[in-house]
Amino acid sequence: MTSSSPQGAMSPPHVTHSAAPHGRGPRIPLGETLTSALGMGPMPFTKIVRCHALVGEARRIGRDRPADAWTHSEDSLRGVAERRADAWARAEIARTVEPAVATIKGLHAEARFIDHQLTALRERRYVGPHGESYSTPEAHGHHADWSAQVEGEEQAGSRAHRRFPPRARKLLLWLLALDVVVLTFLMAKFLNVDLRRALMSADSVLRSVTALLFGILGTVGVALTMKLFGRRHRAYRAAHGGWDLGGGGSSKGGVRTLVAELLLCGLLALALGAAMAWRLVLDGPSDERFLTGVMAALFALVIGAVAYLSYQSEFADGSTTTEAIDVLAPQLHGTHRTEEALRAKREILLRQASRLTAQLVRDCARLRTEARRRAVESAEDRAIRYARSVHQHCGHGSALPTPRLSLGDLDLALAQATSWTDIEAVPATAPLGDNDGDGQGDEGLAVVA
Repeated sequence: MTSSSPQGAMSPPHVTHSAAPHGRGPRIPLGETLTSALGMGPMPFTKIVRCHALVGEARRIGRDRPADAWTHSEDSLRGVAERRADAWARAEIARTVEPAVATIKGLHAEARFIDHQLTALRERRYVGPHGESYSTPEAHGHHADWSAQVEGEEQAGSRAHRRFPPRARKLLLWLLALDVVVLTFLMAKFLNVDLRRALMSADSVLRSVTALLFGILGTVGVALTMKLFGRRHRAYRAAHGGWDLGGGGSSKGGVRTLVAELLLCGLLALALGAAMAWRLVLDGPSDERFLTGVMAALFALVIGAVAYLSYQSEFADGSTTTEAIDVLAPQLHGTHRTEEALRAKREILLRQASRLTAQLVRDCARLRTEARRRAVESAEDRAIRYARSVHQHCGHGSALPTPRLSLGDLDLALAQATSWTDIEAVPATAPLGDNDGDGQGDEGLAVVA
């Protein structure tokens, strides 16, 4: 149906004016064609012929059309702009979006691998003080029980769990080094080595080296023997910090063994001190017997003190309970440090992925807007708008159908990034100290392709 209303009358919102029904329809003025041919508009220079074709098509149709509907020629002309915008969008997606998606995918895959490492830490086995194999909850439970026992007994006044001072251990090492010199001096006398002529002959060199080896072996042997007995006797340590000779927590046979080994340690220290004292007595000046005796007693006391410190460095270094704690604690601390490092790395990866995802959202919005702008501001769209202004008497701002762009790659990229972010937003496995063994965030290593 053609419109018969006057030219100045208002038309309905969805209907525009059409050409007159009696032969003479709308035509492009010759002046505008000439100025457009000179590049001065209003028609795009490359679309003058198409503008005439669009106006001619409107004359052939001869009726009003909705503004949001295309004619055949308009659809063909807009399709050129849409295909060009699609080609530009695909090139930009390949240049910017696809590398960003690959980077985000790699970050989430690495975060998922860290989740599996955290799960593996929860399944780690721990070695107990007597070679037991503990699971993670069992290890944490035993460590907590032993720690509570030590704390409770110390609050009750027990000294059985007191530790040997670290500085005393360092002092003991220096005393052992001096003890090597002393024992070497003793063995040099026993082997008739003249230290002033130790390098004069092969026999003297051999005797000197033998004296040195015996001095080292004697010192190390005595120190290790004392440490071995001290560690064994740690099981007999009483609440007051000394030996439990009353059999309060042990059998009578164990007490007899303890007494026998203590006597053996004492005899060993006395024998070593007596040997050193006798060495000084033999080498001391004959007219200074008193001074020689004092020096011999002093050196014997030093040797005995070194042996006693070697024994106490093990015996007074805690109890069997603290010994069990010392076995589990380094393993648990190592696992805790590893877990904290993995969690920190996972957090960094997820923050990087979130930042890149936000950047991806902005890039996709920018590409979508730019692709649409390239379509609606193209020469083809300007030609369509000019032709409609002629045959439908509408202004430049009249509505045209939305560009039909193929931007599915942008939607897929955003959907993938969002899905990865939603999955990784689930917390990693719970801290290893929890007794609950059910880990969260364990969806597998697979990610969306």
